Amino acid sequence: MRQGAAVIAAVVLVVCPLQAAADDGAGAKLFKNHCGTCHTIEAAAPPRQGPNLHGVLQRKAGTLEGYKYSAGLKAAAWQWTPAQLDLWLTNPRALVPDTSMSVYKQKDPEKRKLIIDYLTANSGN
Repeated sequence: MRQGAAVIAAVVLVVCPLQAAADDGAGAKLFKNHCGTCHTIEAAAPPRQGPNLHGVLQRKAGTLEGYKYSAGLKAAAWQWTPAQLDLWLTNPRALVPDTSMSVYKQKDPEKRKLIIDYLTANSGN
């Protein structure tokens, strides 16, 4: 029985990293296709139509220096966390009616999770 447990543990160790890599690839693709037109994530990249998302986690909303936010986002009283990003990606206008990010809404919770996981792993936090 112990041999069986060792085999299962070995399989888990081998398969889990592959799953994480596949998820990161899916998240990267979603970020590029859904977010990358307006946002960058590299540390030194300038903002585009939207702010650079490098270091976004735990940053207070509406505070990235050098980016012009809407009044509503400047006044937002939250920090970007995975839970807050999930709410935001679901419907930005529901949180901040005057946001300039008015076109994007992601109804699929799995896609939101992949994007948020990608940001978590790649935004320098």
